Amino acid sequence: MIEAELPCGQLFTFTVKSQDDRCDSAASLPEEFKTGPCVPQHVQSLAHCEDSLGSVSWAPSDGAESYLAIATAEDNHTHMCVTNTSSCTWDDLHCGEMYTVHVIANDFMCSSLPSNSTSIRMAPCIPQNLESSLNCSIRVGSLTWNASETAEFYIVTAKNDNGHKLQLSTNDTWTFFSEFLCGQEYFLSVEAVDSECRSQPSPPSVLKSEPCPPTGVSSLMNCVSNIAVVSWVGSAGAEFYTATVRPEDDQSIDCWSDNTQCGMPNLVCGQNYTVTVVASNQDCHSDPSEADILQSVPCIPADVHVAMDCSKNEAVVSWSASQGALSYTVAAHSKQGHLSTCETAGLTCTLTNLTCGHTYLVQVSAQDDICSSLPSPVTELKSAPCTPSIGSVVLDCFTNSALLDWAFAQGAVEYTATARSSSGQNSTCNTNFTNCELQNLQCGQTYDVIVVASNENCSSPPSSRLQVESVPCPPEGVVAILNCSTNTAQVDWQPSMGADSYIVQAFSLQGDESGCETPTQSCILPDLLCGYTYNITVIADNSVCNVSSGITQLKAVPCVPQQVEAAVACESGGVAVSWEPSKGASSYTTVAQGSGGYESTCNSSVTTCLFSNLLCGLNYSISVSASDETCSSATSSDVQINTLPCVPQGVTVKMICSNDTGVVSWEEEEGVSSYRVQAFGPDGHRTECNSTGTSCELPGLHCGQLYNLTLTAQDGECDNSVAHLHLQSVPCTPTNVKASLLCHSNSAAVTWERASGAVSYLAVAVTADGSHRTECNNTMTHCDLDDLQCGQTYNHPCAPQNVTVNEQCAEGAMTVSWFPNPDAQYFHVAAVSNTGARLYCNSSSTTCTINNLPCGQHYNVTVLSVRDDCESQPSAVVETSSAPCMPGNPKSHLDCISNSAWVSWDEADGALSYFVYAEEMNGHNSTCTSTSSPCEVPDLKCGTRYTLHLQAENEHCHSNHSATFELVTGPCSLASISVATECINDTILVGWENTLNSTLYVVTAEGHDQSLISCNSSSDSCELEDVRCGMHYSIIVSASSNRCSSLRSPPKKIQTAPCAPDNVTVVQSCEESGVTVTWGHSPVATSYQLTATGSDGDVVNCSSSVNNCTLADLHLPCQPSGLTVDIDCETSSAVLSWDASEGAVDYYGCARPQDGDALYCNSTALSCTFDGLKCGEIYNFSVEASDGFCNSSFSSPLTEGAVPCPPTGLNVRMQKIDQYHWARTTWDSVNCSDVEYLAEISGRIRDDPQALMGVSSYWLPRRYFEFPMPCSTAYNLTVRARNSAGASTPSAAYAGVTVPCPPQNVKYSGNAQSAVLSWDASLFASTYTVYNTSGGGRVELCSTATLSCSLTDFNSSATEVTASNAEGESNPNGAITGPVGSRRRRHVRETHNNDLESPKVLKVSVSGLSVYVKWTTVKSATSYKLKIQDQSEMSVEVRTVEGDFYQETDLKPGTTYCIQVAAKKYSTQTPYSARHCRTTGASE
Repeated sequence: MIEAELPCGQLFTFTVKSQDDRCDSAASLPEEFKTGPCVPQHVQSLAHCEDSLGSVSWAPSDGAESYLAIATAEDNHTHMCVTNTSSCTWDDLHCGEMYTVHVIANDFMCSSLPSNSTSIRMAPCIPQNLESSLNCSIRVGSLTWNASETAEFYIVTAKNDNGHKLQLSTNDTWTFFSEFLCGQEYFLSVEAVDSECRSQPSPPSVLKSEPCPPTGVSSLMNCVSNIAVVSWVGSAGAEFYTATVRPEDDQSIDCWSDNTQCGMPNLVCGQNYTVTVVASNQDCHSDPSEADILQSVPCIPADVHVAMDCSKNEAVVSWSASQGALSYTVAAHSKQGHLSTCETAGLTCTLTNLTCGHTYLVQVSAQDDICSSLPSPVTELKSAPCTPSIGSVVLDCFTNSALLDWAFAQGAVEYTATARSSSGQNSTCNTNFTNCELQNLQCGQTYDVIVVASNENCSSPPSSRLQVESVPCPPEGVVAILNCSTNTAQVDWQPSMGADSYIVQAFSLQGDESGCETPTQSCILPDLLCGYTYNITVIADNSVCNVSSGITQLKAVPCVPQQVEAAVACESGGVAVSWEPSKGASSYTTVAQGSGGYESTCNSSVTTCLFSNLLCGLNYSISVSASDETCSSATSSDVQINTLPCVPQGVTVKMICSNDTGVVSWEEEEGVSSYRVQAFGPDGHRTECNSTGTSCELPGLHCGQLYNLTLTAQDGECDNSVAHLHLQSVPCTPTNVKASLLCHSNSAAVTWERASGAVSYLAVAVTADGSHRTECNNTMTHCDLDDLQCGQTYNHPCAPQNVTVNEQCAEGAMTVSWFPNPDAQYFHVAAVSNTGARLYCNSSSTTCTINNLPCGQHYNVTVLSVRDDCESQPSAVVETSSAPCMPGNPKSHLDCISNSAWVSWDEADGALSYFVYAEEMNGHNSTCTSTSSPCEVPDLKCGTRYTLHLQAENEHCHSNHSATFELVTGPCSLASISVATECINDTILVGWENTLNSTLYVVTAEGHDQSLISCNSSSDSCELEDVRCGMHYSIIVSASSNRCSSLRSPPKKIQTAPCAPDNVTVVQSCEESGVTVTWGHSPVATSYQLTATGSDGDVVNCSSSVNNCTLADLHLPCQPSGLTVDIDCETSSAVLSWDASEGAVDYYGCARPQDGDALYCNSTALSCTFDGLKCGEIYNFSVEASDGFCNSSFSSPLTEGAVPCPPTGLNVRMQKIDQYHWARTTWDSVNCSDVEYLAEISGRIRDDPQALMGVSSYWLPRRYFEFPMPCSTAYNLTVRARNSAGASTPSAAYAGVTVPCPPQNVKYSGNAQSAVLSWDASLFASTYTVYNTSGGGRVELCSTATLSCSLTDFNSSATEVTASNAEGESNPNGAITGPVGSRRRRHVRETHNNDLESPKVLKVSVSGLSVYVKWTTVKSATSYKLKIQDQSEMSVEVRTVEGDFYQETDLKPGTTYCIQVAAKKYSTQTPYSARHCRTTGASE
């Protein structure tokens, strides 16, 4: 190894060569080596001590890739900086510290030694916690702070925002300033200084100097409010001010203000004050300002007294002296705005030029050279009243009183009104209002009316005269004459004093009205409705009023009868006519006009009439007219009817002998649709035929009968026109015909019995081959046939009829019988058996017996008639049987278990069943029947000998007994056998008494179906298991396996419990609210118990001995209840809902209209939907519940109408008619027929919750209606539609507002050259327009959205203001007051009746004995007077109502009442509205 000292910061490359003594090797591969970085040189430091900032720099070092600079403080805390440059800076060095700095160079592997050190010194720390204060008394400020550790001294600075600056230095941590300017805010800061550096200034401490004294102090007295207002120029540094007012000899008054003025109220009147102001902040006060002098208001005059001199209309005012006053002013202001004044330096003053009727408010004020006091308290003065001015006279037609009103007479306390007629009749009234009622005026008079006003002291001169006409006198002598042909009435009466014209009104009890007007004493009432009774009144009318006469009743012409119907009474042939009752009718006349000109009349007091004398077969036109005591109505529409057809004419009858047919003919007749022929024979035979022609055939008539025929003419309604006749049918064929050959004459004598219906007879003989024929005739019952050919056969007898067979089983014979046949000489009976054997017998009578019939044969029996050598055809075959053969080979064996005998045999011919009979010697017997072998004979006694026999049976006979045979039943050794079973299990307990010492007993039970069960026991009992229900068991106990051994018990029989019934079926019987239950027959059961348990626990029982039972009155599904229906007019559907019905699983709904087909729906839920409802139809909705088998009864119907949908497309257009605004409402039609509409408007007038409106139209078919509307009203319009089904719900509301009201409180300020016109806002107004009306038209002066307008050339009497919105323009307001003063008082006098509008009656409706009235609301009205006049007695009832509707109840039935309404405001009343008359119903 070779060591070498290499320079720092260099990169060396090494190679190695090896040498020997001769050569050098090649150089090795190069290897690099880098030396450590050099120590940094020329290290220098730089410090910004006041900013805690220090830096260090150095020369770059070879080999250095980065540098680490370390600054170490005296307290050993360090600050490091790593950089790849040759400088480093610290900005977070600590104040007041000395740092030693050195630098180390680094590469990736090594670091250099530290460089030479350098130092950095920091400035002292900034002083903290400055606290400043000001000593206000000596005006010196102080400042303290915390010491800074390395500081040698401190520099303190104080400066303000205006540039004033104070600075000093100190070695202490406190100092004082005395050179502050007043009213300034100073910022105090401290810097710490050492020998080299100085710190940054400390955060400033704020110190305010004392405020500067205020300047420019002045004071002003407000003479009206007696408030002293002190003002000054604001001073620097002041936060608030205190002003002090000090009187000469009293306590001072202060006021505080944060601005430059201050008010001091309640200064003592008539004093001199000194005023100063001090400025203050939170710490100090300034010196007081320079003083100002203030003089207060003179004192208000007191003890004011006013004396009125009515003769001069002057007033003398006096008072006491006021402190500080130099003069006095007296002012008298009337409530109407008039002013009267006087001035004086003394203590009295006279007011002249007072206006009549004014109430003056007198006040005195005191003045000095600066101010005037407030006026003294008001003293009231009333001048003499003015003369009244009569406004109007309204005559009350019902009370014949004059309602007089006049303009308010200023100063009036009371008024006296006097009316004097030309005849000298007087009426007076006294009132303290501007109206009164002059009562007890005589009808038909003219009165002069005057009014005098007065107060406590004086009366005014009389007013000007005004004439008024009293009520016309009621018309008298009213007579009504009815014109029957036109249904009009002429009404006449005597003239009425004071009447200008007359109105005739006719009201029916049903509500119809008719009337006419005329200036004469006669009038025609048109358009009377038939059948109505009218109450007629004549109203005398003049320009002012009207009055009614008494009621005259008149019956109109009776109504034409309707629904006339005619029907033929088939039994009597009469025609019954009926019709609906006609209004007003007391009798009826019915006329039947025949087509041939025949007429018949029927009179009746009821609604039916019977014509009994009309001609047959004619068409009649029937009409009815109604009559009363005066008139007859027009005839009804004709009803056509055909009377009974006439009895058929020209009737003939004949027989068609070849086919036993009768033919009936007749003449054709009008009005007959068909004919019916009936034939009745004496033998009971009847037949008939029908025909639409003139003949008819009756086939198949019995021979020899005289038929009674009836021919009936039928018209489809009555079949009573009958013709009677007789018809003789074809004679019957002769019977018992006999022929006897007369050989000598080659002829035959023929005889026979008389044939029914025969008049003569014809005998015919025809050879068998038809080659020869001969005949003879006679009216008697015999004749001779001549010229017979020899050797020919001419005829043979008939076959026997009604053959019957009677079996004689015991004798082995049969007897055959038949009807007699006279043609036969004898009869031959043949019986052919099933084996082909033939048996015969002959008889000349009607019976024959065949004996010795073999057993077990089946026979076909026939009979022949025989005459001479001739035989008839065989009779019809009759089947029969002989007795069955006796069963053969009978055998029997004993069933030891059941102790019954089983009998068997061979089958016997002809047997259908077998009967076995067993009998013991004491008479006990037992039997069995079977259709085949074997057969069980049950219930035999033990140890007994039985004799048995057997016989066979069929439907006709039974065989002889078989040979008897015997059977001995098993012995009866064991006794006292007991058997027991329980109904609920499947075992039988068998017990017995032991008789031997046997070790085993066998118990065997045999069922009735031969099934066996057994058990073994060595004791005295044994239990049989697996016993089946419903069985008959025979039980024996034996001591061995030999069932019929000697030691065995007799059989013991027992029945087990019946099996549970199966195949149970239930059939509901809905009509009886029950069920019929059937089940399979249960063997051994003698009775059955049926139990039905309902879901609600109800139990019903039924007992029966057969396998069925009926339970009645069970709970079927309950009738549904709680029905509701929701009808959707848009879809013409209805959803019917109901409450759940117990037991129901399905529901069926029905909607049945009054006419037409019902609608149905069904649902398992609690609602279902009906589609296809017809708008306008009224439906009865009902529902029935079903449990799957039965239905409940239908629920009580819920009646609802398919009402129309609410109208849509509502629209409102406001229009002005005269001075009123009307809302024209329109809407779209609804899709339904016969629809009426009702529009309803509700709203709030002027947004007043106490002024609500609600008004509706009438039900009308049109789609519009007009409403008078108040101004400034927000409203909602809805419309409903209705038809015969009912009314719809209201439509969606249309919301709107009306035209705004005229602006109120219009006033102006200024003068005629320049004025500002202002007004109050009008609700819903968007613009206001001012017009000039001086030229007769209107000229727009101003249009604005604000509440004022500036005008030039202003004339208040020719100016008006309107308010407008999108709906239109209000009425104008020309009531303008002004000019407006700051202290003017206003007096609002009472509104007079010319401000009220008469109400309009909107609706008058009658329900039973009640009447409902609704009218328009009148603005400013406080109440309404409702006048109800009974037209029958002319009595009047007056009601006072506060709302806009009223209902009067308990009225008289069938009486006409007339309604009028007037509006009132306190004592003022409008004229009554027009009359509206309605008639009450007949009863509740």
